[in-house]
Amino acid sequence: MRVTVLGRCGGFPAGGEACSAYVVASRGRQILVDVGHGVVSRLLQHLDIYSLDGLILSHLHPDHVTDLPALGLALEWTSYPPARWPGKLPVLAPPGAARYIRLLDPQHTATDRMLGQFALCDIHVDAPMVFAGFRVRFARTNHPLEAYAMRIEDDGAALAITADTAPSDDVTTLARGAGLLIADATWTTAAPDVVQAAGHMTGALAGEMARAAGVGRLLLSHFFPTTDPNATAEAARSVFAATDAAQSFETYEVPQHG
Repeated sequence: MRVTVLGRCGGFPAGGEACSAYVVASRGRQILVDVGHGVVSRLLQHLDIYSLDGLILSHLHPDHVTDLPALGLALEWTSYPPARWPGKLPVLAPPGAARYIRLLDPQHTATDRMLGQFALCDIHVDAPMVFAGFRVRFARTNHPLEAYAMRIEDDGAALAITADTAPSDDVTTLARGAGLLIADATWTTAAPDVVQAAGHMTGALAGEMARAAGVGRLLLSHFFPTTDPNATAEAARSVFAATDAAQSFETYEVPQHG
């Protein structure tokens, strides 16, 4: 199993970048995790849109979903001519995703057509789910809006993605023993009350989560554009040595781990 970083920014994309999003691939299957600002352009650089087997939305903040209309249009029109795509892309999302999407267009003329490109299914935390051939588990994160961390498993490897979260025992438990953890590292440093109120982590806090979870490797992402990813990674390495800052368009292997 491997994961390709399409974007690594949180809130809004820095110049020339995109918000945090990842393509997870294994044994000929590919799923996209999140589709915020600037993601669809990069997705189309990386793969044939019709080779995508599914989409997971961690939560409904704009930096994780804003490019969903662009994705719908890409699915509808990329094959035309000679014909438009007849299928639907499976999407796992928090409950209420369709209602949120319809708020983008009060008359529903565009969003109803866009929703026709997707087969929406609610995320559940009570049991593992099989999605596009991957085994997926979820945990609620420590974030102001309902948000979900995820653990994606296939072929003996496990990838954990925190999505947006402040420190969380539930997310740490979900990540336990994963070969690779992609973690929210929005800030280099921040006061504890800021971290809790905003529902994000610093590099050092992500390092503490990685150490507590016993993961093989930590990849930091969701950097606020005014912070320095390298400084954030240095802060994390003081706690967990096997840490790197995510790099756009880089592909990372997800190793098997204890």
